[in-house]
Amino acid sequence: MAKTAGRPPRSERDISAYRSKIAKQALVIYRAEGFEAVSMRRLAKEVGCAPMTIYAHFEGKQDILRYLWADVLAGMSDEIQEKLKPIVAPVERLQMAAQTFVSYWIDHPDHFRLVFMSNNVSRSDVSTFVQEDKTLMHFKMFSDLVRAVTQGDHDVKTSSDTLISGMIGIALCINTVRDYPWADAAMMTDQLLKNIVSPIDDAT
Repeated sequence: MAKTAGRPPRSERDISAYRSKIAKQALVIYRAEGFEAVSMRRLAKEVGCAPMTIYAHFEGKQDILRYLWADVLAGMSDEIQEKLKPIVAPVERLQMAAQTFVSYWIDHPDHFRLVFMSNNVSRSDVSTFVQEDKTLMHFKMFSDLVRAVTQGDHDVKTSSDTLISGMIGIALCINTVRDYPWADAAMMTDQLLKNIVSPIDDAT
């Protein structure tokens, strides 16, 4: 009697695609009801599989959240890099990156809330994710851009960290306090950049 062939092992590409499918459904639920509504059982129902299939791809709900964080940050970085391709001048590259960063979070308020305002997330989950090299590189690009502009004449870490926190603050205010008549986001971002760019202009 011939043996019945078992299911062939799935490729890494297939596994990655299924993880993406699960994460996309989690994002749909998050957008409609908040991340509190996301559960492994709910995801299994929406995706059309057994709960154990979800656990075969993600350790738990927080693992899905970290996947979504990484996906959103990668999308933000890709958008910045695309805008930087035709630009050569260091100052213009920094300005474009900063403007694109702020615009991204304002144009995608649900992504902003997911990354920066997720509820019921432990400090250890956030710390582990933030300390990963893949996460840090999305923000390190601003250190590289600031270094190219200042040519080592400034405290690059302080300048880039001040810029990043200021840009996140602009997006936070516009996304969460919508009734206040905020100044134009691009103008506020330019004001932040003056702390870095103006001393260079003065020196020349």
